[in-house]
Amino acid sequence: MIRRTSAIFLRGFALAALLWTHSTASANADTRASVIGTSQNGVPLTLYALGGGPRRVLIIGGQHGAPEANTVELVNGLLEYFDANPQELPPGVELDILPVANPDGLSAGSRQFADGVDPDRNWGGNDWRTDAFDSNAVFRQGLGGPEPFSEPETQALANWVLANRPDLLVNYHSAGGFMFGGRDGLAGQLSSTYADVSGYSWPQPGVNGQRSPLPYSASGSMNVWLRETGIAAILVELSTPRSVEIERNLAALKAVLGVLANGGG
Repeated sequence: MIRRTSAIFLRGFALAALLWTHSTASANADTRASVIGTSQNGVPLTLYALGGGPRRVLIIGGQHGAPEANTVELVNGLLEYFDANPQELPPGVELDILPVANPDGLSAGSRQFADGVDPDRNWGGNDWRTDAFDSNAVFRQGLGGPEPFSEPETQALANWVLANRPDLLVNYHSAGGFMFGGRDGLAGQLSSTYADVSGYSWPQPGVNGQRSPLPYSASGSMNVWLRETGIAAILVELSTPRSVEIERNLAALKAVLGVLANGGG
């Protein structure tokens, strides 16, 4: 969900978040940067890797660009924390961080890619549709793209996920104050840990009369594709369009990293 915010605030917040990402310097030589693709406007999609081992966790911010620029600030904060405190990463775990998944939208004040396709309606799950609801529950033609994975940003991220198959992917959005995550096996264990430590609501639509917190159907989402691909994922909706909430998310992230390091699942 996204609440409408002033355009002036969004542009200013987006610019600050983008400059923060581009100015992030690696204080720790063990932090590695790589480019996994480029946006439609040619901006590199830069991923940072910290630690190492057989268990991997991917963190994503800024998928919905400027209206969710607080997620970029949050993910940059997590990157800076672990870069400055590498001892906080458990042995045997690699943390991969993509602070800005949609740099064109971030710089342009938009939640869409440069061509107007929604970054979270373009994934190839069985519910993908070319026409889709946006996060204001408005049905829009072409929002899902002409076909699944039609966008270079989606392709780059999907290719990385399939090549590396992380044990967990955490994707930050705003705003709503809840989270989605798997219920069974390792996915359920990690989701339960994240919910307990962070305090975010973890609804279970369809169970005991619970309803989805979303007032629309989000077709072609990354979360559905990940579930169908067999990759555990947690989608966190920060509480407001401005809140960063780094303390609760850092604590929850440390907890799930500990579960993985201790052989969870």
